[in-house]
Amino acid sequence: MKKPVSKCVRLGPGAEFDLIRSLVGEESDFPAEVRVGPGDDAAVLEGGWVVSTDLAVEDVHFRRAWLTDEEIGYRAGAAALSDIAAMAASPVALLLSIAAPRGGAVDVRAVQAGVQAVARTVGACVIGGDISRSPGPLMLDVVALGRSTWPVLRDGAEPGDHVWVTGTLGASAAAVQAWESGGEPSAELRAAFTKPTPRVEAARCLVEHEVVDAMIDISDGLAGDLGHLAAASGVQITLEAALIPVASAALEALGPDRALEAALHGGEDYELCFVTDPGVVDAEYFLTRHGLKVTRVGSVSSGSGVWMESAAGERKELSRGGFDHWADLP
Repeated sequence: MKKPVSKCVRLGPGAEFDLIRSLVGEESDFPAEVRVGPGDDAAVLEGGWVVSTDLAVEDVHFRRAWLTDEEIGYRAGAAALSDIAAMAASPVALLLSIAAPRGGAVDVRAVQAGVQAVARTVGACVIGGDISRSPGPLMLDVVALGRSTWPVLRDGAEPGDHVWVTGTLGASAAAVQAWESGGEPSAELRAAFTKPTPRVEAARCLVEHEVVDAMIDISDGLAGDLGHLAAASGVQITLEAALIPVASAALEALGPDRALEAALHGGEDYELCFVTDPGVVDAEYFLTRHGLKVTRVGSVSSGSGVWMESAAGERKELSRGGFDHWADLP
């Protein structure tokens, strides 16, 4: 198994991540069995076990008026499995804990069925969990377990590398904007929000071909998640605005400027963002073998932070990240 590079927490800017740093500490002592601690998409334990946990809270991550109970479970499971994909690990199992209001408002069996359904798509299963009554909203906590002999971390980017993403971005955030404005998203936008695809096979392919140096999944928006990767690697990342693969359905719904904002800051796309040496990724191969679009979106240089360069060559720092649960703290 790959040796851990660091057991310290190096995250991008934001109130949520300031809070995490204060809770965990910039550097902590862990037992030798903990190979990678906080600060990546998942922890890595001795023996190649990769472990992550993910919360889904009603009226924060979803609204029940938007989704069926099974869809709520599916997207919660997909979010947890996306962290396992970001480490290039093979999913093994999920643990599901549910806190639900009494009275039959939520079909707990349907929620569990959704989690089981997405687990099966990647060869995993639900092996246990917990259930409790909630006095308020529906809450799910999904613990994902995977295995890897070569976990990919966030700290491998170096000056001169290229930055790539899988798929297209912004569709999930565009669906949320449609709902929040009182409308209904298109079928394509709705599917992006309700049934994201954990990019397990793409991640394993990158490792098998030994072309990936660092990786993260896009859960909080491309700008915010690249901020974590840049901080972990101690580098600066520059995006080229014209290259960012904004979803066509988002462009149609929001227009070019707002759709680009959704791709940069909206989040919940659950695509992969990865860093490679120049000239080693064959985009046509990915499209042919996996039916998956991969796009180079930027480059790595010395410095810090995430920047964006327009088609006219103008540069600006993307100081705003993605969704921040604690951004309104005093």
